[in-house]
Amino acid sequence: MISKSEIGGVILAGGKASRMGFRDKALEHLHSRPLLEYVIDKAAPQVEHLILSVNHNIERYQAFELPIVSDRTTNYGGPLLGILSAMHWYAGTDTDKGIRYLACFPGDAPEFPEDVVDRLALELDKKSAAITYIYHRDQIQPLFSLWRLDLIEKIEKAVVDGLFGPKLLFGSLKAVAVNYDDNSPGAFCNINSSEDLNAAALLISRE
Repeated sequence: MISKSEIGGVILAGGKASRMGFRDKALEHLHSRPLLEYVIDKAAPQVEHLILSVNHNIERYQAFELPIVSDRTTNYGGPLLGILSAMHWYAGTDTDKGIRYLACFPGDAPEFPEDVVDRLALELDKKSAAITYIYHRDQIQPLFSLWRLDLIEKIEKAVVDGLFGPKLLFGSLKAVAVNYDDNSPGAFCNINSSEDLNAAALLISRE
């Protein structure tokens, strides 16, 4: 059984956000709070440690008082590079030697269940999988996922070969979908545009 003490988390917020006018999506406000605050509040209790994957406006993200990891090679290399960079951080840090799994959360999804990581870990352990990811309302949610840390060399090769998205690896590695039937308003919604942000404000509570 996988324990929380073995799981490190990363919030992936290192993209260009072109559909948001190149503004930092994670810093956009929903009900007067940055989207990132919602994600941190939901994600932090589910993992042993939590870090941020960001590539610019570092000083603004430092206010959230979490370790910051930027892409190892070129900035904006896609979420797979963000995942790889987080893996290297956990593999290299002296304080987190017990971390064996990486839980990923998108920085632009303010609403998700409080047991997402538990569900991903249970299925990963039960199926002896390399990766587990959320499947919700007929959609794959690849950034809500759990990865074995010992995949680091395979992911390194994939990035060198020009792969940018996690889904591109699911076919070659043992990746298992975890079906989530949560029908609460706004669950797993991604904020990709101003229109999405306005829609989320109607679905997600101010609390």
